[in-house]
Amino acid sequence: MDVVKKIRCDIAVIGGGNAGLVAALEAKNRGAHVLIIEKAPQKARGGNSRHSEALFRVATEGTKDYLPLLEGAQLPKGEIEIEPYSKDDFYNKVIKLSEGLSNRTLTEIFVDRSLETVTWMKEQGLQWELNPLHVAKIGDKLLWSAGQIPLRALGSGEGLVEQLYGIVEKQNIEVMYETAARSLIMDAQGKVCGVVVSALEGLIQIDAKSVILACGGFQANPAWRRRYLGENWDLVKLRGTRYDTGDGLKMAIDMGAQLAGHWGGCHASVVSEDSPMIEAASGGSERYSYPYCIMVNREGERFVDEGEDLQVFTYAKFGKEIAKQPGGVAFQIFDAKAIPLLRSTYQNVEKVECGSLEELAEALDINVGKFLKTVAAYNAAIVNEDKPFLMYKRDDRRTRGLNPDKTNWAQKVDTPPYQAYAVVCGLTMTYGGLKANEKSQVIDTADRPIKGLYAVGEITGGFFYHNYPSGTGLVRGAVMGRIAGAEAFSFSRLSHQ
Repeated sequence: MDVVKKIRCDIAVIGGGNAGLVAALEAKNRGAHVLIIEKAPQKARGGNSRHSEALFRVATEGTKDYLPLLEGAQLPKGEIEIEPYSKDDFYNKVIKLSEGLSNRTLTEIFVDRSLETVTWMKEQGLQWELNPLHVAKIGDKLLWSAGQIPLRALGSGEGLVEQLYGIVEKQNIEVMYETAARSLIMDAQGKVCGVVVSALEGLIQIDAKSVILACGGFQANPAWRRRYLGENWDLVKLRGTRYDTGDGLKMAIDMGAQLAGHWGGCHASVVSEDSPMIEAASGGSERYSYPYCIMVNREGERFVDEGEDLQVFTYAKFGKEIAKQPGGVAFQIFDAKAIPLLRSTYQNVEKVECGSLEELAEALDINVGKFLKTVAAYNAAIVNEDKPFLMYKRDDRRTRGLNPDKTNWAQKVDTPPYQAYAVVCGLTMTYGGLKANEKSQVIDTADRPIKGLYAVGEITGGFFYHNYPSGTGLVRGAVMGRIAGAEAFSFSRLSHQ
């Protein structure tokens, strides 16, 4: 293959999101000459990390573990209480939501090293803040209950990315923007020793002692979505970055890499019907206050338990359920009691508001008779309204006798005005990917590590199946990114002595 030029480095990192940047920093700190290849232009750099809320789920003993991370941060007024979230709780939640399928060794690694890793990120210069989305105000106390996520990077997703790039630039790590990896280079001994990339000036050959793939899954590839996720998945709104088209997966497969994980599964959350078709997360399109509503389809019927668990444990699977409904759309219905509970993303957006449920159904063009019957049955099925309504934890206010029942936060829909928000599925990331081991080495189809090739972040499979606990992807990427950076550096030294 003809190239316009050849360049050299110790470690080439393909992909400049959270996982890739952390891997690059770890390798650089150890003395490696690192080069980052970023497909996006500089203004859109950062992959899915840029479109995230930058939440990091961490196993801690509570408030005391967070205070060092928040040193220098502007804290809200009031007494701060963060409940403990043990390693066992974190680990067991990942395993439960995956229906027991997540790789237990890898899960244990990123859970055990979660606090250590966010502390390391703080030491590198990253600023953390308290997440205002999951706080409950109880008198003068600000409570983050167990399972909610107190920690996020200052400035949310864009803040996380720009802070990390600022650290990268201070470390004099070179970044090649608008550069797409095309093919890996393997030598006669079966070791990956570089990559050919397509830049604005043409094809460039990068000779490297090792390569770290951190370039995401295939959520932005409609043909692959249709092939692996199923019918009509090529039509859903893309919540994540437009640059994750499966290039890294294809390159690794060409080198004999083994695939792993849930190739028919994805992170599918709940977004506004009028959100953009591409990178919907960048527009504040999330509609995550559904635990306090009833959600119906065009037939006026409920189809999920809106109160199954905290939103952070259901949002990534409910989008898939919405996609199954007629027209791939659903409607979140709130009455006057619930409207004050809505998140800020519901303010100044498209909605329907009416003084009666019948008018609301007519305005939404849904089946009026079935909708009124659904609401009446729901209201009549609530069995324990005497229990206190608690936003911040499962409160056991439930219905009985419905299919499906609502098992928490059930209260009658009976007080006008009524508001409705149309919602659809928003695809964030895919779950299937490359098989990698505890050293982040890519494994081939004979179950052997491919020498010189590492993978981290959403390009790796085996971590998530069926569902996903919010804030886990970024901490998984950071933990495994540090491991990849250290291992790639050690391999580069040992193999070239």
